[in-house]
Amino acid sequence: MSQKLSTEVMIHKFEKVMNKYNKSEKKPRYYGTKDLMYRSEVHTIDAIGKNNKINVTELALYLGITKGAVSQMVDKLIKKDMVIKEMVSSKENEVSLELTEKGKEVYTGHKAYHTELYSEIGKRLEHLENKDLESFLEIINILENFLDKK
Repeated sequence: MSQKLSTEVMIHKFEKVMNKYNKSEKKPRYYGTKDLMYRSEVHTIDAIGKNNKINVTELALYLGITKGAVSQMVDKLIKKDMVIKEMVSSKENEVSLELTEKGKEVYTGHKAYHTELYSEIGKRLEHLENKDLESFLEIINILENFLDKK
């Protein structure tokens, strides 16, 4: 296969996978409770689960979204009984965020989802040489940098 054909085939396949990924990420899923969870909700739960007692500002930085967006998401998750706010300081109106038992179930279900995905990929990657993995990562970085420029 020529260099040009190989590059075009790889990029086309990557685009196809990204389109499928984006489509699947728009569909809500169940993660161990009876609640359908959207990607943004479950990733907020994941961030709180990994950073117990995180505040809204830190959560916004962690997720790369605005504090307003975090506040709206947290309010949704409180209504679903998955997150609780706890006052840290009455003087500064600062709150910390924690998962409820229901939120912890979703957190655990989300981890299991990723474990299954990573396991399948890991089985293939363990057969590659380090130099091959480095080349693959370099290609992904080139694509990321190109997209950052556009």
